[in-house]
Amino acid sequence: MTKNNFIIKNHHKTNYTVIYNKFIQDKNLNLELIGFGIYLLSKPSNWIINPHQIRSDLNIGKDKIARLINTFIDLGYMYRQKKDITFTAKGELKNVYYFCDDKELLNKTTEIFRSDETTFHLPLSEIPPLQIAVTETPTTELPHTENPPYNNTNDTNDNNKKNTLLTSSVSIRTYLKDILDDFTIVNLLSAKPDLTIDEFNRVYNLANLEFKNGRCNNVNACLVKAIKGEWNFLPISISESKEDDKIHRILHSKVIYFQDLFKNSSFSKDEIFSKFLIDSQKYDEKLVAIYYKNLKEKLES
Repeated sequence: MTKNNFIIKNHHKTNYTVIYNKFIQDKNLNLELIGFGIYLLSKPSNWIINPHQIRSDLNIGKDKIARLINTFIDLGYMYRQKKDITFTAKGELKNVYYFCDDKELLNKTTEIFRSDETTFHLPLSEIPPLQIAVTETPTTELPHTENPPYNNTNDTNDNNKKNTLLTSSVSIRTYLKDILDDFTIVNLLSAKPDLTIDEFNRVYNLANLEFKNGRCNNVNACLVKAIKGEWNFLPISISESKEDDKIHRILHSKVIYFQDLFKNSSFSKDEIFSKFLIDSQKYDEKLVAIYYKNLKEKLES
C-alpha cells in the first residue's frame, strides 16, 4: 500500500534554513511572529539586525517592527544590548540585537552582556551621582537666558503647559529612554530639570535640521547645547529652502557610491543594503526608501 505524504519535504543541501521545532510550535507565537522569526533565521549569522533595513525589505511600518521586536524580547527569543556610548556617531545604531529560536542558547550566548549591563539598564534609583535630585514640586518657570536658542511658546497656554510638564526626572527618563542615550538624558535634565515634552520635541527637531544642514557634527551634542542656551539655531525659513535639493543630491551620490562598492568589493547585496540604510539614517525615511529601491534595482539588474 502506498504511503501518503501530506507534508512534502525537500532535503536541500544548499541555501536552506534550520529551524528549531519548539520555536515554530510555541503557542505564545502567532503566525506573524513565526514568519518574522523565519525571516531572521534565513539571514547569515553575522547579519546585522537593522530595524530600518527590515522595514524597507518587508514593507512594514515603524510601529509594527517595534512591536515584533519588543514581543520577541519579552518572550525571550531576542536580546537587545544598548551600547554604552556618550554620543551616537553618524550612522551608528544605538542597539545591537541578538535573535535565536532557542531561548537557552540565546541566554548562554548573551550572558557576557547581561552580566555587565551599562548604566542605561540599571534601575533609576541605582544610577550614579550624575542623576539630578527629584523635587516634589518642580518649577514651571523657564530659566532666562540673554540669548535663548529658541522662542518659548508654552507660556501662552498654562493648561497645556501643566499637562506636558514632566513632574520628575524619572518621568523624563521614561519618555526619552528610547530616543537618547543615558548620558545625554542626564545632561539635559541637569541643564533644565523642568523640560517639557513639547519643548524637547521642538528643540530636538531643530537640532536634527542643523545636523542635516551640516551646521553640527552630532545631534545629541547640539541638543544639549541648545537646552543650555549655548546654541543659536539657523532660521528655519533659510535652512528649509535648500534642504530638499541638498538631500536628493546626497542620496543620489550614495546610490552611486554603494553601487561601485558592490562591484569592487566582496560585500554581499544584503551587506551593501544595510550599509546604505545605516549611512542614510538621518534623512527623511520616505526619500531614503525611494533611493533604497533605486539601489536595489541597480544591484539586481
